[in-house]
Amino acid sequence: MFDTIRNHRNWVMPLLIVVVFLPLVFTGIYGFTRFVGDENTVAKIDGESISQQELEVAQRERIERMVQMLGPSIDTRMFDTPQARASTLDSMLSEKAIEHEAARLRLSVSDARMQEIIGSVPQFQLNGKFDYDTYLRLLTVRGFTEASFEARVRSDVGRQTLDAGVAAGALLPRTVIAHLEALEGERRQIRRLQFRPEAFLAKATVSEEAIKSDYESNKDLYRTPEHAKVQYLVLRLDDLAARTPVNEAEVRDYYEKNKSRWAGVEQRRASHILITSGKDGSAPDKAAARALAENLLRQVRAKPADFARLAREYSKDPGSAEKGGDLGWFGRSMMTKPFEDAAFALKEGQISDIVESDFGFHIILVTGVKGTQTKPFEEVRASIESEMRKQAAQKSYAELAEQFTNFVYEQSDSLAAAAEKFKLPLQTIDNLTRQGVPQQPDKAAIFTPTVLDAVFSADALEKHRNTKAIDIGNNALVSVRVLDYTPATVRPLEEVRAAIKAKLERAAAVQLARQTGEARLAQLRQAADDSGFEAVRDLGRGDGQFLPMTAINAIMTVPADHLPTYLGVDESDGAYAIVHVLSASSVAATDDAGRAKRERTWLDQVASAEQLEYVQALRERFDARVTRADLSAAGRGGGKSR
Repeated sequence: MFDTIRNHRNWVMPLLIVVVFLPLVFTGIYGFTRFVGDENTVAKIDGESISQQELEVAQRERIERMVQMLGPSIDTRMFDTPQARASTLDSMLSEKAIEHEAARLRLSVSDARMQEIIGSVPQFQLNGKFDYDTYLRLLTVRGFTEASFEARVRSDVGRQTLDAGVAAGALLPRTVIAHLEALEGERRQIRRLQFRPEAFLAKATVSEEAIKSDYESNKDLYRTPEHAKVQYLVLRLDDLAARTPVNEAEVRDYYEKNKSRWAGVEQRRASHILITSGKDGSAPDKAAARALAENLLRQVRAKPADFARLAREYSKDPGSAEKGGDLGWFGRSMMTKPFEDAAFALKEGQISDIVESDFGFHIILVTGVKGTQTKPFEEVRASIESEMRKQAAQKSYAELAEQFTNFVYEQSDSLAAAAEKFKLPLQTIDNLTRQGVPQQPDKAAIFTPTVLDAVFSADALEKHRNTKAIDIGNNALVSVRVLDYTPATVRPLEEVRAAIKAKLERAAAVQLARQTGEARLAQLRQAADDSGFEAVRDLGRGDGQFLPMTAINAIMTVPADHLPTYLGVDESDGAYAIVHVLSASSVAATDDAGRAKRERTWLDQVASAEQLEYVQALRERFDARVTRADLSAAGRGGGKSR
């Protein structure tokens, strides 16, 4: 009882909220920056426009997530295509449809709940507590203001509530489960004969006309995105602090005057025996409880070695009784006050008198003491110097920031003078795109969506002026100058000829492999012959690593009374295979744990399907429309286009 109350004294947000909310903070499908104007509109839903700029922000975030998942070595150009943008826009419309429905149903979150959620996010915490400066810095890096982010929290929690409600309504009847289990247990015994494209490459020929035709038909695949060579300056408080000198005597004086900051936390380790009383306790009345406690006190003082045995036998604190009364280490304000006062008044090995609290009567044995020894000067010297530098730099940073802002604006034809005046390194990026530099986190924190929009503005690109000084959070300003700009261009045929030829040769080899395999299949159906086939293997519906699911489904749906038979199937890598299906069998269901896991998987699949159908219906209700034809071709097709 007492141990349980001690461990749960402070309210902690449920873990589920953090787990659900974290992806919303850093991997949302689009930001809150709004750009109006029909000329920029790429889609509409329920009268709300989605701009080209919003799509670009969402596309950048999507590419960043790809880099996080696949690693910095991934070629981000694979995701910088019209098809990828169309897919991103399609996802934005689905998210918007859920958001509008949540707003219609008034599914939001109160101010108090919102503060609890934000405060519980680990990325916003410092030393386990919510840190406002960290919060603001991360919001700025992600292109949010406080107001827009808090609006996002309310909206996202509402959407999550709606989405979870739809998933919770999914049902899977027992008859369907029984049928699925029967299908899951089906097996087929097969042999395979492969016809791989690599074996036919030497026979694959590609004409010059075919290469030119492919190039003309797929120019978007060979497009180099617009990019710029830029210079930039960053004025940071941290850099200014690093250059600020500190006085040795002042550092030592600061240490002496603030020694309590580096004092250790006084702690006690104790065991106790708790005797309860009253209607919630086990003793019939308070007097009897006290009498029992006093009797036990006499016993432990006479023989302290019996303390643990008596605690296990008599203590009514279930959390500590089985451990001989041990409560572990604790500091001040962690126990009820009468208990704390008594424990911190004792020395190691001492036993208290009877201590009465709201829980009953305690006998306390202090088993360990940790004092308040102050850390030596040399151990904390670096942190004091850093703090003093930052405090000193803070006083001059505001003035320098204003000077920097004015200077890069007034002398907008170069950053060199600003670099010299403010003693800042002038840095260069040769190939900056609208996606920024997600592979390099330090530079990604500089080239935020706001900075990238300024870099690729007409003023910066056409007039080659410095951008204004842009606040990127964490007491830092950046100004960027475009040195050279290359618009999006299609690479010349000669640059991509070899790649196109290799692609077409591979496609021709795939076709030759299929034709050869189909011819052999026709022969086998006339006269069975297993020469060249692999060894017999047992195939189930879960063997997707061996054959594509489309092939497995074709094999498993052949009736048992039609076996043996030959089938031709396509493999995922372009190979063609003849499968000799020999016989059918079944495997009994596994144990209860395996069955429950499968049922959970099937129910999740049903829930996902229902969620997709629900979102599709919402898109139609709110008239989700892609307004640019070039962005609708690769979408899911859920919205309308015109």
